[in-house]
Amino acid sequence: MKIKTALVAGVFVLGAVAAGTGVASAEFIGNYATYEACAADGNSPRTGGTEWQCVEVAGGWDLHTF
Repeated sequence: MKIKTALVAGVFVLGAVAAGTGVASAEFIGNYATYEACAADGNSPRTGGTEWQCVEVAGGWDLHTF
């Protein structure tokens, strides 16, 4: 029984570590015609996050929060 408990605990720890790595992934918020509009929403407490980034794309600017 002790071996089975140790294996279950090890699997649980590996799952927690794997789940924790996804926390820092970016979330797409929207596409904006200008950088200024993108940055305005990035700075907004409603749409922005603690960290945000405007990425230039062919159709304008994409806002991503972390």
